[in-house]
Amino acid sequence: EACKANVGLLSILRKNVGKDLSSIAMPLVMNEPINALQALCEEMAYNSLLQKANALDDSLDRMMHVAAFAISTLSIKKYRAERKPFNPLLGETYEMVEPLTGFRFVSEKVSHHPAIMACYADAPGFCMWQDSSGKSKFWGKSIELVQTSNVHVKLLAHDDHFTYCKPSALIRGLISGDRTVDFTGEMTITNHTTGDRCDVVFKEAGMFTSSNDAVECRIYRGGSRTVERVLRGSWSSQLSYEKSPTHSETVWTAVSLPPTAALYYNFGYFTMRLNELLSNTSSDLPRTDTRFRPDQRAYEEGRVDEAEVLKNELEEAQRARKRERDEAGSEWKPQWFVEKDDKDSLSGRAWTYSGGYWDARAKHAFSEP
Repeated sequence: EACKANVGLLSILRKNVGKDLSSIAMPLVMNEPINALQALCEEMAYNSLLQKANALDDSLDRMMHVAAFAISTLSIKKYRAERKPFNPLLGETYEMVEPLTGFRFVSEKVSHHPAIMACYADAPGFCMWQDSSGKSKFWGKSIELVQTSNVHVKLLAHDDHFTYCKPSALIRGLISGDRTVDFTGEMTITNHTTGDRCDVVFKEAGMFTSSNDAVECRIYRGGSRTVERVLRGSWSSQLSYEKSPTHSETVWTAVSLPPTAALYYNFGYFTMRLNELLSNTSSDLPRTDTRFRPDQRAYEEGRVDEAEVLKNELEEAQRARKRERDEAGSEWKPQWFVEKDDKDSLSGRAWTYSGGYWDARAKHAFSEP
């Protein structure tokens, strides 16, 4: 059961207006018992949309399902504005494997300052990769989260390559009322193979009005300026293709939260699986995997004071390793990802999977951290 986050967030943030929040230490009780690597995996909860997209012949049908996937990754944020994930240690990793569908996911913390997580996922029919490069700032009454890197999706049957940058997020209600999250502006999804484009428009809440999480997708074929298809719905719950003024077709519907979700950090069914450490697979994991972090495990099990001590010990050990590298004149190098030029990214750079993780896993050849 979730511990009480009885800490005044405003009192912590008031001296940090305009600063990047990744540099601000937050009390442990403001965390949820997953970390930022797992949060990237959580975005893959509806990866079946990509597998379905890969099986479709019409490129606009494929674009509709990629757009639905992109929007579905935001839905998990709806009821989770009160807390933040754990910050992984440098070099920490996380994996998920679903044998029945062939889905695989691997992520790694590739940079500590700034904090950047990179991930790669694949399944029969698609692969995707992204990193968490971005900025987060406190503006007095709200927190702004801005993504600066792109999400890449490839549909293998058609050699489609899609990119998009996640929309900016605003977390409101820091001073009074319920804390909420809204997504603002537009998100453009581009199929670089066909030239198809989808402009996703998020309705922003006003000072006294709710956005109702409304979203509209306008899809264009090739280089055309004519809207071919329109999808409407809510980024938190569902998306429908309006085939005619009187007929619509549901493309995506969010799975309802468990009845007792409010007692357990508002986690959905997919998220509840992220910390599972099964006896028949634990020997396959590297020691860098998140599930072996004792502080996060203690926190999940309600041993909050013990988790605080363990967290401090892990972070001090990380600082000691950094001092050793500085004294030796060596630099940290991630194991599974490499930074490359990316003309589609706002920063011009992006972290991509360098390969080898699954081979090492199959051979039980992971090196000790």
